[in-house]
Amino acid sequence: MASFQSSTSLRQQVPTSTQNVLSTTSPILNATSTNNASSGRKDAIESHPQLGKWYMRNYGIGPKKDVKYLTRNAAVENRCTSIKFRAGMGSSSSSSGSGGGGSNVVCELNFGSTTATSSALVVASGPRVELYRNNLTRALRAEGSTQKRRQMNFYDDDDDFDDEFDGGDDVLFGGRGGRKSNTVSADGYDSIDPDRNISTGGLLSACAAFRSDSKLIAIGSEGGVVRICDANSRATLRTFHSSNKEGGGGGGGGDRKTIRSVAWLRDGKRVVAAGDDGLVRIWNVGGATSGGNGNGAEMTLRGHGDKVTSIKVVSFRADDLRSRSKEKKKGATNDATTVASASSLITHTAPSDDAFDSPIWSSYVVSASYDHTLRVWDIESNSEARGQDRCISIMNHGDPIQALLVLPPANNRSYNYGGGGGGSGESNRKSSKLDNLPLVVSAGGTTLKIWNILNGSCIGTYPTKHAKTITALCLLDVPYDSSEEVEEDGNGTRRKRHIITAGLDGLLRVHSASNEDLISGSLPYLHGMQITEPISALAVSSDMNRIAIGTTTGIVMVYQRRRVLLATAAAASSTMAAKEPRHGTYSYFTRGANEKSNDPDDYMLMHQKKQKLAEYDLLLRKFRYGDALDAVLAKRQPQAVIAVIEELGKRCGLTIALSNRDEESLDAILSFTTRFIDNPQYTSHLIGVAHILCDIYGSLLGQSAVVDELFAKLRAKVAMECAVQKMLLRLVGQIDYVMNTAEILAAEDEMQMQQQKHS
Repeated sequence: MASFQSSTSLRQQVPTSTQNVLSTTSPILNATSTNNASSGRKDAIESHPQLGKWYMRNYGIGPKKDVKYLTRNAAVENRCTSIKFRAGMGSSSSSSGSGGGGSNVVCELNFGSTTATSSALVVASGPRVELYRNNLTRALRAEGSTQKRRQMNFYDDDDDFDDEFDGGDDVLFGGRGGRKSNTVSADGYDSIDPDRNISTGGLLSACAAFRSDSKLIAIGSEGGVVRICDANSRATLRTFHSSNKEGGGGGGGGDRKTIRSVAWLRDGKRVVAAGDDGLVRIWNVGGATSGGNGNGAEMTLRGHGDKVTSIKVVSFRADDLRSRSKEKKKGATNDATTVASASSLITHTAPSDDAFDSPIWSSYVVSASYDHTLRVWDIESNSEARGQDRCISIMNHGDPIQALLVLPPANNRSYNYGGGGGGSGESNRKSSKLDNLPLVVSAGGTTLKIWNILNGSCIGTYPTKHAKTITALCLLDVPYDSSEEVEEDGNGTRRKRHIITAGLDGLLRVHSASNEDLISGSLPYLHGMQITEPISALAVSSDMNRIAIGTTTGIVMVYQRRRVLLATAAAASSTMAAKEPRHGTYSYFTRGANEKSNDPDDYMLMHQKKQKLAEYDLLLRKFRYGDALDAVLAKRQPQAVIAVIEELGKRCGLTIALSNRDEESLDAILSFTTRFIDNPQYTSHLIGVAHILCDIYGSLLGQSAVVDELFAKLRAKVAMECAVQKMLLRLVGQIDYVMNTAEILAAEDEMQMQQQKHS
């Protein structure tokens, strides 16, 4: 590391205006400060009262009990779903290659462009990159059907069933374990195989990024290798190698280090990559393999004094900045420095005024490093005019930077997230000086800083509630739903623009990032969630319907918004309605059965369907009492079990059903009896069952350890219940004694009063 430059010797550009503001880490602190001051409260609200419920209801992000409480009344097909799987756990990926089993750190998560059904998720973890698309969608749909099946088989108002619904260790009947789902592995995670596995030649992958059309994937790995792969065929189309022969940090000459971040430029033909050698390189995917640097790089940007951890490409319309510049000049604003900087940057791409009549894009590369600095690189300007120095701004964060996030201009029509527009109230929103500026958020340590890359100024410094280093950032920008009961803010906007942060402390934090909050010097905390593993990666799909979280233990969690299920169901229903049933099928025979007539003279004849008997009812009709009792016990429905026991008692077949049982079949009925014998609703029936079991199998004590243990539990449960009943009887007796004494004393007092009255 001796060849690295010291961060103190780097060229610094003095910002025009720097504002260090403490973050309002409590939600809506400005709105509740008056109430808290009047009531004397010093504690901060831990979640926004409305947006916190919105995240729990729509994404399922939040405490498990609160999420279940908020979504229990919603239709099952309209609930948010989530899955939790281990990267590389599938049979195809764990059977071969090194690093199988998914024990590697999830270094990168990246969603592709949204299609009609789903968006692909690429996971960079271990010696291969995994691509999830159809299997991920099926798993999320299966989770929804699992919720529906559980709702049909279990009762939410029974505490005994809540433990089973939540996946507790105790099974319903207290037996030795329940049946596991076929889609759940032995360690409790969903078993999902990736649709594609892209090999990196045995090198650990550190980053991956989709191109805008999701057809190509850029993968960075150790050894300084960048691969361009086809997302469908998994073929490696191009391979670029970085070298350290020209300095810029690192060990000796020829040493190659890991690529930590890759990004695609807007044209889709060039890739930007950087890593441990401190250099930022740009490769042309369709160009020649040789370059001016001898390593195939079209451009090499030097200046960082330590490893580069994150790269972002900022693209914005030059005409938007031009219109902003004209407005500033007409209004004689005080922010002339920002306008001058914006104009100077635009001239590199569009030197003439006529060029602003057409939509011209400007692209800049922002890189973050462990040397505490962010650098903005102008890659579009003429290198001869600027003399190889493409760094136009250096910003000091003050801590090693782990992640970057781009905040597009708020009113830029080119950035259209979550269904477009800003809602009905977006047009009425007051304009601010940040509307036309592309901002960059840097995360270093537990602090966020927001920068104006056009002049290198710091918009604000915001401490967060993270206890450990922030490792990932993402932007969630969706419009409010018209059906949501959320009050509009003072500017009439109906849009959620939130920054989600994740760190090594396992905390997921949601902060408001509206321009009004940034101008006021606050970054309000809205909602959060705690997980058990440290978070290393975070991603949001382009339609804002899926949020993916990656951990250092190789676990990937995907949360799907509930509106996706509605759209999928509507698309499926419309497809089925448009399809004409084939002649001779049952669907063709029943076509039009559900159609409603508009003629008031028409009469509808209701055809009563034949009621289908349950399995245990069919066995009772065949006088197979033992099999009927076993079948209803397998249903795990206490009321149905008691109903069958009562029916067997009326038929004098309860003794027959309980006789001739082995250890396995005796386990279920004994566990059920032990669990519910103290329930007043079932006690009268289960006491008789317990007597019959003791009479039949009492002489077999000592022959089976399993049966002895079950009878011991039953005896302890009955003894405890008897002790409770005795205590209650004593209490009733004491109450009766007090009541009788009070009545006697009252009668005596009344008699004395009558005697005194007569005397």
